[in-house]
Amino acid sequence: MKMKNKKSTPSGAPIPKQDYGTTPEEKSQAQKLFDMIGEGVGHAVSRPKDPAVDRRLRQLVSEANSTGDCIINMGFGYYRPGDDDCVEFEEYVAKERHRAREILRKVNRMQQVYDRRYQLNE
Repeated sequence: MKMKNKKSTPSGAPIPKQDYGTTPEEKSQAQKLFDMIGEGVGHAVSRPKDPAVDRRLRQLVSEANSTGDCIINMGFGYYRPGDDDCVEFEEYVAKERHRAREILRKVNRMQQVYDRRYQLNE
């Protein structure tokens, strides 16, 4: 079964996920916050209250981390871990790895259920 993209343009074309509800102003605000992210906990940038700006900021952080940056959030804002942040960085990595394992377990179980159902319906 194919999942449909619920949001679309008037012509019916799907809207790319990253553009859902993000205005140029919200993108600009997120970029300004991203540019303020510094090294060390003392230079952490808090997540914005505006959900659209927050979504865009999270996207910018994710893109940066996927292309060679290192930005984490341990509950007090986004920052680039410095020499004094080894414990926080290791804790962040452990949490992310745990999350990844849990997602993999879940999708593997879902695949097994789907495969069993499909084989039964042949």
